[in-house]
Amino acid sequence: MQLKNHIYTNLFELESFIKNKIIPIESSSILIQIFSTTLEEKKLKSVLKTIKSLLPSANIVGSSTANCTCIDNNIINNLVISFSIFQKSFVRTTYVKSLNISNAIKISKEFINEDTKVLMLFNSDSKNSIETFLEGLRFDLKNSTLVGGNAATSFDYLKPFILEDETIIKQGLVLVAIDSKELIVSNNFAFNWSKVGKEMTITKVNNNRVYEIDNMPILKLYQKYFGKDLNSNLTESLISFPLVKTVLGVDVARSVINVEDDNSFVFAGSFEKGDKVRFAIGNIDEVYNDSVRLQTQLASNPVEAIYFYSYKLRDQFLGNNLKTELESISQVASNIGFFTQGEFFQIGKKVVQLNITTTTLTLSENNQLRRFSSCPIKSNKYSSLKALINLVNTVQEELDENINYLNQYKNAIDKHTIVSKTNKKGIITEVNSKFCEISGYSQEELLGKPHNIVRHPDFPKDVFRKMWKTIQKKEIFQGIIKNMTKSKKPYFVDTVVKPILDKNGNIVEYLGLRHDITAFVNQKVQLKDEIKTIKHPFLVMIKIEDFEILKDFYNEEIIHQIEDKFFEEALNFLPSKSGYKKVYFLGDGEYALLKELQSFEKSSIEYETTVLKKFQANVKRATLLFENFEFNISIILSISTDKKICYEEAKQGLKSLLRTKKDFIYVQGLTSNLSEIAKNNIETIKMIKTAIENKNIVSYFQPIYNNKTKKVEKYESLVRLITQDNQIVSPFFFIDIAKKGRYYKQITNIVIENSFEAMKKLQMDVTINISVVDIEDDLIREKIYSKLKECKILASKVTFELLEDENIKDFSIVKEFIKNVKEFGSNIAIDDFGSGYSNFERLLDFEPTILKIDGSLIKNILKDSISRNIVEAIIVFAKKEGLKTVAEFVSSKEIFDLVNELDIDYCQGYYINKPKALDEIL
Repeated sequence: MQLKNHIYTNLFELESFIKNKIIPIESSSILIQIFSTTLEEKKLKSVLKTIKSLLPSANIVGSSTANCTCIDNNIINNLVISFSIFQKSFVRTTYVKSLNISNAIKISKEFINEDTKVLMLFNSDSKNSIETFLEGLRFDLKNSTLVGGNAATSFDYLKPFILEDETIIKQGLVLVAIDSKELIVSNNFAFNWSKVGKEMTITKVNNNRVYEIDNMPILKLYQKYFGKDLNSNLTESLISFPLVKTVLGVDVARSVINVEDDNSFVFAGSFEKGDKVRFAIGNIDEVYNDSVRLQTQLASNPVEAIYFYSYKLRDQFLGNNLKTELESISQVASNIGFFTQGEFFQIGKKVVQLNITTTTLTLSENNQLRRFSSCPIKSNKYSSLKALINLVNTVQEELDENINYLNQYKNAIDKHTIVSKTNKKGIITEVNSKFCEISGYSQEELLGKPHNIVRHPDFPKDVFRKMWKTIQKKEIFQGIIKNMTKSKKPYFVDTVVKPILDKNGNIVEYLGLRHDITAFVNQKVQLKDEIKTIKHPFLVMIKIEDFEILKDFYNEEIIHQIEDKFFEEALNFLPSKSGYKKVYFLGDGEYALLKELQSFEKSSIEYETTVLKKFQANVKRATLLFENFEFNISIILSISTDKKICYEEAKQGLKSLLRTKKDFIYVQGLTSNLSEIAKNNIETIKMIKTAIENKNIVSYFQPIYNNKTKKVEKYESLVRLITQDNQIVSPFFFIDIAKKGRYYKQITNIVIENSFEAMKKLQMDVTINISVVDIEDDLIREKIYSKLKECKILASKVTFELLEDENIKDFSIVKEFIKNVKEFGSNIAIDDFGSGYSNFERLLDFEPTILKIDGSLIKNILKDSISRNIVEAIIVFAKKEGLKTVAEFVSSKEIFDLVNELDIDYCQGYYINKPKALDEIL
């Protein structure tokens, strides 16, 4: 086959071209395509008549175009006539006026045959139902490849048209079929648009007229992302940002062609509700290399002719770069193309309308690959535009990943949590299905209503006033709320309300998260209300023994079965005539029994205690029978008779039983004692806080005496607290409380600073007490390492005395700490050796240099032979291992003499000297 193009100037030159260039070529069929940028009907009809007279059997089709090109010529305000001359293929054409789906299906059955390799479609008007027609053609495309485009014009006031034979057509389409057994066909396209930003969803659309994206009016959406100054008319500002959707893995762009009075956007191509779209930006930097890639693709198959169809506004996007793209095509083979109002491209068996792309069709009647002069690939310049696109998309991918995680979390929360959102005035803007389920209201009934639609009238209004006061201060409110369903039934929810803030810290809305605790709260509330009505309440709190272990051992379903079964049968385990009529289920393996006594006389309490002991024994002997298993349980019981705090007392009793591992308690005054302890703890915390603020956490230093040299060679750093009235407080009275608060780390930091300062001034060894809690704290470890680096000369004078602690969380951290400080030259001492974890196994792990013998052994060494024997064994062991020994609590000359007799290396205690402030020592 051959493709020859003629740029029309006059009829004489056209006749000469046909007679000299076309007629001499032997052919089986000729396809003539005419592309015109103007509609001069008289001239066009003369051209058609001339061609038909010279080539009566040729098939003539054509289209108006915004621009047309052949070889390297761009033709404006004129027409191009293209002659495709086939030796082994046959051309047929048909005209279709009505573009309905039934006509398309009929054509696919009757016009397309098994030999049809190519379908070229020229449509007169892009506003007609061309996409519906394309969908119908898909019914039976057989082995054909479809290309073509919508007729376009270079001036908006011109009406597009198409041609068939000698007829100018302004409505409908012309379809060309090329039949052949040997024709080789391929199609490609060039995109040159880069997707940017997040994926969005078309939420309101009518064919190609889009009203909303992500439930936002489309004009507002474009203004949100591209600025409020964005023009809403057909200017480059809108055309430059088309939407892209993906069809069978191929990106399909849709450009804006009109903005309607209602601010909806008309696109060159349809969308469907639910389509996923992203914005695109023209990536001009890639045009050259994309053109080279297109060249390679075109030439990868045998090619004798190339037909291309490009969007009319693509030259507005590409500018001078359009010539690069077209030249890359012309270097491969003879070509003809026109600029459309939307081009057609086949993806598999699906035909879609593209925009702002260039689609190509290559044909060849032989199987030889062509040689061509390809454009040299330029260096890949990394432009600012390419960098910007990469930046935007990378940020968006990170956001999408986070949103994906958040959506998963949201879905998980929605399964088990009652969720609502309100605006700043408390008007409901969103609820999930769990909210509707528990309240009995539909989503439609709730949205737009104030949140008090579900408020129970009995619930104190003060709670809601407190809630509003809290959340309006941008703080989180948490509490139990009593609500009411649509059918007036009460329900209880454990509620958290969180103010949602914008980036400036202003409240945007409120998020409420709730859990239904009605099953638990109702029983508890009933129990507490019942206690209030009884003069002499006798409350029995019950808990399934080792319930926490059961929860770890069995799955949730079995645990619930056990709880429910015991709840059903609990009264059956009580002795007859016990007087208990109801079991209260409190959740988490806890239950309650309540009755009224005549009085709280001792005999009455003793009788009730006997009844409950029998109840406890009956439960222990019994077996709970289930369908697939059986279970034996035991229970612990806490009894309270204090009407004012009956429930609280019994609850504290259960906690006491769990701590002491006992199974029965009659609670009297426990809550009062706990309150007193809590009060004292608060006072101690205040004392610690004040001492830290006033720099009254200090170190005292007790001398360590060398029994061999008869000299004080070391000091042990001991923390003290000075009260506001100048009382000296030892750590026994405050250090454990400090550990439970947030001041312990500050105390440790002060001790470390004081100890290193003392070393510098005394120029003697100092022992610092370090607990496992200190070692496991990253900041404390780094503080010690920092001080050792700072005072490398004194590092060998430091001894870290490991205090007894059985709660080591991560023993590897302790070992690593010991290794690190030893590398600085510091020593490790084990405190209170002979008790706690200070055993021989730990010696292997800690590799200490010093053993401090447990003070309780030294204190009793004169009168207790066991203590003496243990001390002697430790000394023998230490000498064999090359370890130094220190005797603490050396309080008298008699102990001092015995310590020396036993050959202990060092001693410390009040006989040597009591701890003193550094100033006193200096």
